[in-house]
Amino acid sequence: MSRRRFIFILVLIVATFFAVLLRLFYLQVIKGDFYRKLAGKNFKRVRKIYPPRGDILDRRKKPLAYDVPEYVLLLDAARLNKRELISLRDTLKELFGVDIEGVIKKGVRGIEPVRLKSSLTQRDLDTYFSNVDRLPGVYVETIPKRFYPEGKLASHVLGYVGLPSERELKKLKELVGVNSYVGKLGLEKSMNRVLLGELGEEEVIVNAVGKIVKKRKIKESKKGKSLVLTLDSRVQRIVEEVFEESGQVAGGVIVFKAKTGEVLALASFPRYDPNKVYDEWEKINGNKLKPLFNRVVRGRYPPASVLKLPVAYALLSTGIAGAHASVFCSGSFFLGNRTFYCWKRDGHGSVDMVEAISESCDVYFYTNGYRLGLRKMEAFFRSFSYGERIPFELPVKRGFIPTPKWKRKRFGEPWYDGDTVNVSIGQGYMLSTLMEQSLMVMGIANNGVIYRPTLLREILDEEGRLVWKNRKSVFKVIRGDMEHFAVLRKAMREVVRKGTGHLAFSKIVDIAGKTGTAQVSRVSREKRKKLPWRLKDHAWFVCFAPYRDPLFVVGVLVEHGESGGRVAAPIARRILERIYIQKLHKEI
Repeated sequence: MSRRRFIFILVLIVATFFAVLLRLFYLQVIKGDFYRKLAGKNFKRVRKIYPPRGDILDRRKKPLAYDVPEYVLLLDAARLNKRELISLRDTLKELFGVDIEGVIKKGVRGIEPVRLKSSLTQRDLDTYFSNVDRLPGVYVETIPKRFYPEGKLASHVLGYVGLPSERELKKLKELVGVNSYVGKLGLEKSMNRVLLGELGEEEVIVNAVGKIVKKRKIKESKKGKSLVLTLDSRVQRIVEEVFEESGQVAGGVIVFKAKTGEVLALASFPRYDPNKVYDEWEKINGNKLKPLFNRVVRGRYPPASVLKLPVAYALLSTGIAGAHASVFCSGSFFLGNRTFYCWKRDGHGSVDMVEAISESCDVYFYTNGYRLGLRKMEAFFRSFSYGERIPFELPVKRGFIPTPKWKRKRFGEPWYDGDTVNVSIGQGYMLSTLMEQSLMVMGIANNGVIYRPTLLREILDEEGRLVWKNRKSVFKVIRGDMEHFAVLRKAMREVVRKGTGHLAFSKIVDIAGKTGTAQVSRVSREKRKKLPWRLKDHAWFVCFAPYRDPLFVVGVLVEHGESGGRVAAPIARRILERIYIQKLHKEI
């Protein structure tokens, strides 16, 4: 190397050395106080790591609900003074249209950040990262968000989630944080503790402009357990499509697997989209049809003529009326100075039990129900699950069986014989749910065995391994002569073959069922046709199929549908026919 080149390199090294010294002098001496203040604003905090909720799957493991990542804009106000918050308020309003006036007034402090904006778009993210130096204490975090891929499908089974209320935070304690999603309705609520995962924790160091400069995990988060349901999404879709194609606006449908009690489909109408509950809250909450109300398990209605089935069983069991004993129906029944009319005013003539059920003859049941009496009827109703607490994964409203004591307390009146007569045909004060009516039919189909209704098949851990499996269990056993159930099944078949439910007759599947039309207002039949929708009769149809070896129990309720035979029965038929046409009965 030449001497000249050596001197050049030496001068360059010395110059670089002095430049570094000058920079250090500038940073440590001249700007030292400034950077010490900035460093003083760096602070540590422990923040929660939010885990995904467990998935909800149908019986074939098809996803019905799962979590997806959501970008959220958060504010950590713990180290910001009021002046800094006021400055930040204007910036946030300018950039994101977010107002933090409430944060400033309340002086929110604490470990948990404040959620400013959810579901950030790419434009929001670009805006944030381009202006991060103007947003002290503001940061973007990825938090799991619930997603329902099938939209409205099975919405009343699944329910929806939302941020926790103060009450829920206190109740669930260490299981949730302020940014957790918790169940608000349906299985999301009733199985919330199973679906919730375990919160994780990490220690972060945040600099003066709110940027995280260092992270250290303290505890890993853990995904919640997943639910495998008894529902078959294909059957569920058939149920929802058929009901809506009928043009009816409110009601419910339930489909059971007859020999296990598994619910294959449960739908209430009108439906709602769990993905859009909060976006459409005013519309949903203002809807007079109450889309969030589950009519299958919570709605109570007069059971109407469907109740004639357990009354008939009671007559057979007590020996008050045999299967072949006849009653002459002239179209009316006289009790004291009161007249009780049959729905067919010119009468049915002489009818035995099978004919009375097939044609839904009121006079037959007025006559024999009066002889049976309220106390015996009540005992048999309860044996079929009416008015009883029904174990289920969703809360089920109990039906109501009136008593003389209740009537005296409620109305200050004694119980009249006419009240007993009304109960015998499912009218008067008695109320029942679609769940109760359907379980009663299950009991008839299974010779007295009612299986515990269930929506839950399995529970899986975060790795998808089986941790719990449901077993079929018996809920009720109606003890009695098997021949009595055979009489009722035969009568139900006749209902469909040539009786009030003939519109449920199918050449594809042999259906046996019972119609019911529950009066809402006490007006003449002529005037009832001109009533507004909300005063029209409710329509029932409950059935099992196929007749010889029942696989399915189906219950249909149409609010203000006017006629069980004309409106509810065809809905049940179309549901069962589509199940058989698609050959789903061979897979379930």
